[in-house]
Amino acid sequence: MNGEGALAVFARAKQLEKEGRSIIHLELGEPDFHPAAPTVDALRAAVAAGRDRYVSPSGIPALREAVAAYLKRTRRLDVAADHVLIAPGCKMALSLAMMALIEHGDEVLYPDPGFPIYPSFTRGLGAAAVSFYLEEKNHFSPTLPKSQQNHTTHQGADF
Repeated sequence: MNGEGALAVFARAKQLEKEGRSIIHLELGEPDFHPAAPTVDALRAAVAAGRDRYVSPSGIPALREAVAAYLKRTRRLDVAADHVLIAPGCKMALSLAMMALIEHGDEVLYPDPGFPIYPSFTRGLGAAAVSFYLEEKNHFSPTLPKSQQNHTTHQGADF
């Protein structure tokens, strides 16, 4: 596996900022604003109450229950809370899903442009990374040739 290079891009962007350049940071997925005051207050209260320790690897039970209820209310999905996994970030959630689904020798489609971790992690799992292009003229949505649009599947996943 190779690195994403995001930290190198971030370091270069910070250097350009020091030189007076205006930079919009897209490299780390870090927001350009601080949390709202109620969020900061809730965090402060949680730490003061001693709720600053590790929790279950699958997430805080009350949060898992809330997610299950949300899925039922908004998507009409009846998902048990014990089937909900709360991950510490998108990259971890994606990595867990990829490890569960990808087998050695599989071909895995990933969007281009996209995050460099997609092909890197795919190759690390012994699969072949196959890009598909996202273009502005198609509103950055995947497109397939007309002959494949209604019945193309890849390893069980419909487009």
